[in-house]
Amino acid sequence: MNSQPGSEAEEVVYMETIRYGAWSPLLMLVLFGILIATAVIALFDRNRRLFFEVTKSYVRFGFGLVKKEFRRPDITSCEPYELTFQNYLGYGIRIGRDGTVACNTRNGKGVKMVVEGQKRPYVVSVDDPERVCELLQ
Repeated sequence: MNSQPGSEAEEVVYMETIRYGAWSPLLMLVLFGILIATAVIALFDRNRRLFFEVTKSYVRFGFGLVKKEFRRPDITSCEPYELTFQNYLGYGIRIGRDGTVACNTRNGKGVKMVVEGQKRPYVVSVDDPERVCELLQ
């Protein structure tokens, strides 16, 4: 018999179709639901946002329950700083290749603060680094 494409169809001797189990679509639905729930929580959960605050006496910053607080007189220097993914290899609370500790939400503008008694300088993402440093001088 000739079994090349275009030849007459051969008689099928055995054929089987196997379906995924009922659990497969259910599992995909559950995983998709977890993904959607995580995205909604991330959008509305204030603990997942970086805050930066300067008062007359203190500088406070952090993410949710992970916060740092320093007295303003303990900040020995402040300068505008450019945050890069290459330095921190990600976002969040990171130790940079340059030895700084960052509270980082993006590439771009930030401030670098040297704090008396702290081993490493702190870098924080802010929109107006010049203004922040002016306040801390």
